[in-house]
Amino acid sequence: MAKGLKKKFDDFLFDHEGAKTTFEITKSILACIVAAAIYSFGYRCFMLNIDPSLSLVGGGMSGFSQIIAKILEIFNVVKPDQIATWQPIFNYLLNIPIFIVGWKYVGKRFSIFTLLTVALVSFFTFIIPQSLLDLFSFNEDLLARALFAGICTGIATVVGFKFGTSTGGFDVVSMAVANKKSTNIGKYLVIFNGLVLIGYTLTSYIYFEQNPLTKEIVDEITGKTTTITLTNPALKLFLFSAIYLFTNALMNDFMNKRFKKAQIQIITTNENMSNILISQFPHGCTVMNGKGAFSKKDKLVIYMVVSSEEVQKVVSLVQVADPNAFINVTTLSQVYGRFYIEPFK
Repeated sequence: MAKGLKKKFDDFLFDHEGAKTTFEITKSILACIVAAAIYSFGYRCFMLNIDPSLSLVGGGMSGFSQIIAKILEIFNVVKPDQIATWQPIFNYLLNIPIFIVGWKYVGKRFSIFTLLTVALVSFFTFIIPQSLLDLFSFNEDLLARALFAGICTGIATVVGFKFGTSTGGFDVVSMAVANKKSTNIGKYLVIFNGLVLIGYTLTSYIYFEQNPLTKEIVDEITGKTTTITLTNPALKLFLFSAIYLFTNALMNDFMNKRFKKAQIQIITTNENMSNILISQFPHGCTVMNGKGAFSKKDKLVIYMVVSSEEVQKVVSLVQVADPNAFINVTTLSQVYGRFYIEPFK
């Protein structure tokens, strides 16, 4: 029954172009809100959190904005407790050039919704209540913070890509490169964000050398208080920030099906099967003659490469055209040659 309702709804949208456009825009706006909320939650609660001195570095423009804030701290322009106020502003301003890259190399509608998402990220990061920060105030557990931050921001990125938007920064640059090379974006995120991580580590090291962390130890017997200087935490933050970046990249590659591909092998007796397939999907196919070893009947063996999102649609179509067809699906790591990926609008 659900499939029948979905088909009627799809048929209605097909016949009403205005309603279809409105529906797609509404979905994208809702995706912007959801992606921004999830990203802001992961970024503010697990990366910045309460203690500014223990902030992990984000990737992309959010990471660059942290570097700028840290440089301003070094020169005493801003105080550590003001980072959460200035960072969202820097993040939004730095994403304007990224918006231009997305407009030119990815898609106009994609860029507009990305700009909206980045604005919402900055807004949500700014208004997150103190009570929520207190709830997740495990500052010293850097591993938990790195993992949860990577999961949240990774999910936010995938949600955005699914509905034609992004959380900005290097996600847009990685998407442009991946569109050109037709491959997963995770490795590009690691490369781009790794450069940001190195820059933030250098500025953090300089800052902590100028403003070393101290800890007071009270002698239980004499009651005397001794202040000791802690080791510069820049390297430790570097290691856990790297864990965050890898977690974020893995979430993108694991959940983002846009650049994943599969080879479908179809063994059928329907001579029109290849025409049916290429009329419904923007991909070519290869047809070979075969013969069944048991039945001794002539068969057609069809090879077709599709995106992972299209696999179930292809299987359903083949089963309607030939209920007796044998279908084999193989996951691919990479393809070379011309493979069509529907561009963002």
